[in-house]
Amino acid sequence: MEIVPGIHHVNGVRGANCYLAVSGDTILIVDTGMPGNGRRILKYLKGLGRDPAEVGYIVLTHSDIDHSGSAFELKRVTGAKVAIHEGDARSLSGEEKLKEVRGIISPLFKVMAKLIRFRPVKPDLLLREGDEIGGFRVIYTPGHTRGSACLHRPGELLFAGDALRSDKHGNPEPPSKLMSVDMKRAWESVRKIAELEFNILLPGHGSPVLQNASKGVRHLLISKDS
Repeated sequence: MEIVPGIHHVNGVRGANCYLAVSGDTILIVDTGMPGNGRRILKYLKGLGRDPAEVGYIVLTHSDIDHSGSAFELKRVTGAKVAIHEGDARSLSGEEKLKEVRGIISPLFKVMAKLIRFRPVKPDLLLREGDEIGGFRVIYTPGHTRGSACLHRPGELLFAGDALRSDKHGNPEPPSKLMSVDMKRAWESVRKIAELEFNILLPGHGSPVLQNASKGVRHLLISKDS
C-alpha cells in the first residue's frame, strides 16, 4: 500500500510493520518483520516494477527479531547494506543476546525463541544521531532497546520503530512497558520526538498516523503529564 508517493507499507508482513522508501534510484527497506518475510517483501518490490538489486539499504530501527528477522535473507538476495544504530549492532550480529522480554509474556517469548531461527547479520553501517541515510535523518531514541532509532524527514514523516506505537484509529500511543528495557529513557525519547515536526507517523506496530502526527505526539505527552 502506497501511503504517500514513494513511501509504501508492505501488507501481510508477520511481526512488525515493514516499509519501503523509494526515491529515484534509491530504495530503502525499513524493518523486515519476523524471519520468513523476505519473499513477501521482494514480491511487493517487484510489483512496483523494481529489481531487488536496486535496494541500497536495509535500515533496522532496532534489533528485536520482529523487526530484524528477515534482514539476513533480504541482504543475501539484494546485496543491500544493512544499517542499524551502533547501540544495537552487537545484538544484531549475534555477539550479544537479543533483548529478553519481561513480565507475564516472557515464557511465551522464550518458547518462540526456541522455535524461530534468528539469523544474525553483521551490519555494514553503524548509525549515529544526526546521520543521513536515503534522505532521512537518524534520531537516536533509546528505551525500547539500547540502540533504538527513528528516521525523520523534516516536516513530512517519521519512521518510529517501537519508540511509539499507534492504535487502530491512527492515534499515537506510548511505548510498551513490557517490551522496553528502560521506560524512563523511552519516555525521554518520546519527548525528543515531540520536538520534531512531521505530518505522518509510521510506527513499528499499529496503523500509520496520516495527519498532524507530531501534534498527536505532543498531545500524548500532555495527557501523560496531566
